[in-house]
Amino acid sequence: MERNPTLIIKASETTITVMAKYKEEFVEHEIQLRLVLGYYWNKEVPAIEKFIELFENVIKRAVNQVFPHEKLSLKYHLTSNDTLENSSRLYITFLEVKADDEDVKIEGEVIILEGVDLRSTFSKVTGFRRKIDEKIKKEFITHK
Repeated sequence: MERNPTLIIKASETTITVMAKYKEEFVEHEIQLRLVLGYYWNKEVPAIEKFIELFENVIKRAVNQVFPHEKLSLKYHLTSNDTLENSSRLYITFLEVKADDEDVKIEGEVIILEGVDLRSTFSKVTGFRRKIDEKIKKEFITHK
């Protein structure tokens, strides 16, 4: 029997699936990328920032459904080829997930989002100056 909860992340061209399991409990949530990103672009909100926020919330929800906790800690590495709003490539690498200081096993810890690069040639050449390469650490408190 599993000692710690497990977070499983799978990605395809159109969907990101977030699953969590612990003992006999199992949940699955899907993010339909075209629908979500299309909605953000239509509403003219920062699509990538909002997507990351949604992704974090789906992870929080999935883990909490199988392993109720008060505090969730996420550590991930975020890399892009330009600023988030101009990036055509985004890497999210999960480094650590903890629920109430219990390690959550991570399967599928790297998510790569790639799209059409609509930047000008000049923007592509100078993009290295604006790219994102940082480790993010966030803690969320669950209210019961």
